[in-house]
Amino acid sequence: MSDKRERILNAAETLIAHYGFQGMSMHLVAKHAEVATGTIYRYFADKEALLRCLHEERMQDVSVALMKEVDLGNPCYQQFRLLWLNCIRYLLDNPDCLLYRVQYEASPLFDKEEDKRMDERYFQPIFEFFERGREAGLFRDIPTELLGFLALENLMLLSQKHTKGCIELSEDLYEQLIDASWNAILKR
Repeated sequence: MSDKRERILNAAETLIAHYGFQGMSMHLVAKHAEVATGTIYRYFADKEALLRCLHEERMQDVSVALMKEVDLGNPCYQQFRLLWLNCIRYLLDNPDCLLYRVQYEASPLFDKEEDKRMDERYFQPIFEFFERGREAGLFRDIPTELLGFLALENLMLLSQKHTKGCIELSEDLYEQLIDASWNAILKR
């Protein structure tokens, strides 16, 4: 990916994360990316194309980061722990990504069916991890997507609260949080 294209995507993400969709214009994106406004149109047909591309690329980035070094075919505690740690670390290292996602999902661009297709494209191995655990009788017998929500979606809120200074997260606390998340999905 070209450096200019990545700078454009990063600028759009930052502007939307901090100022919302109304606070982002192609002119501001160009200014923050340190490119001419016309340069943006070499890569993206219009604002909507830029935003849809940004959303998809960030979803792909998240999925790669979450699955890094995780054996998703083995739904055991150690693999779950690694998945959880990958998730929290990505969220804490990329706070604008999460803020952007919240803005995107509240926008008219958000399409439930398109989002479902992206989840299937990028997160299917993670859903299968939870499904394997459910089928093996390890995890609660609830829909796979809900197992994922119980185990990982709460990390988005935790990372937001941490970034805002409302709570303090630390490596020591992670082990207790991982244990709590694991116990939330275990079949009893």
